[in-house]
Amino acid sequence: MKNKTERFSPRLLLSYAVLILGAVFMLLPFFWMVLTSLKTRPEAVKVPIQWLPASPQWENYKLIFTRYKFSRYYLNTAIVTVCEVSFQLLTCAMAAYVFARLDFPGKSFLFFLCMTVLMVPAQMLLIPRFIITMKMNLLDSLAGIIIPNLPSIYGCFFLRQHFASLPRELDESARLDGCGYFRTFFSILLPLVRNGMVAFGVLTTLWAWNDMLWPMVVVQRQRNYVLSIAISALQGQYSSNTPLLMTAGTLSMLPMLVVFIIGQRSLLSGIALSGIKG
Repeated sequence: MKNKTERFSPRLLLSYAVLILGAVFMLLPFFWMVLTSLKTRPEAVKVPIQWLPASPQWENYKLIFTRYKFSRYYLNTAIVTVCEVSFQLLTCAMAAYVFARLDFPGKSFLFFLCMTVLMVPAQMLLIPRFIITMKMNLLDSLAGIIIPNLPSIYGCFFLRQHFASLPRELDESARLDGCGYFRTFFSILLPLVRNGMVAFGVLTTLWAWNDMLWPMVVVQRQRNYVLSIAISALQGQYSSNTPLLMTAGTLSMLPMLVVFIIGQRSLLSGIALSGIKG
C-alpha cells in the first residue's frame, strides 16, 4: 500500500500534469497547421478560431502538386539533403577517427583551428561563400546549394566524442590482427559508433531539409527552388492563401517526422554520449 501511495504521490502527479501540459502546448501548432490545411480560406482566417473544418478540403493537397509543382521542389530538396548528409557522414566520421584515435604532430593545434570555425556566425560567411560560388559558376544551381554545405566542423566534433569514448584496446587488437587504419575504421570502430552516426545523420537531415537562407541567396530560377523557398514564395505581399501555406508546411514536415520517429532512440542516446569524453 505504501508503494502505491508513493507511486501516485501528489508531487509525481503534478510532474506528469506539467509535462502533459507542456506537450500539448508544443503539439498544438502542429495540429492547427494540419487542420488548417483542410479548411477553406474564410475558415482559416475566421475569428474566433474555427478549429475543425466544416468539410475537409482534400483538394488542397492535390492543388499544391498540380498548380504549384511541389513534386519538383520535393525532388530538389531530396537531392540536396541526400548529397549533403551522405558526404558529411563519411567525411566527418573519417576526420573524427583521425582526431580521436591517431597521433601525429600538430593534431591538437589543427583540431583547435577547426573548432574556431564554430565560433564564427554563419551569416558572416555568406558573402565569402557567395563570391566563391560565383567564381565557380555554380550560382542558381543545386550544386551551388550542395557544395558549400559539404564540410561540417560540427559533425567532426560530434563524432569525435563517440570515437574517443571507445577503449584503446580495440585499436591494439586490430593492429595485432594485421588490420590497417582503413580496416580498423570501417570494420571495427565504425559499427560501434552507430548511434552517433544515426544521431548526426538525423540532425544533418533536419538541417539540410529545412535550410532556407543559403538556398535563397544562391537560387534565382523557380525550377531550382527547394521546399523552404517554395513555401516562402506562397506568401503574398498583401494577402495569402493560408490553407495552401499550411498544406505545403504539412507536406514538408511529414518526411522529417518519419526520419525522427525512425531514429529517435539513436538520436537521444547519441546526443547523450557525445559529451562523455573530450
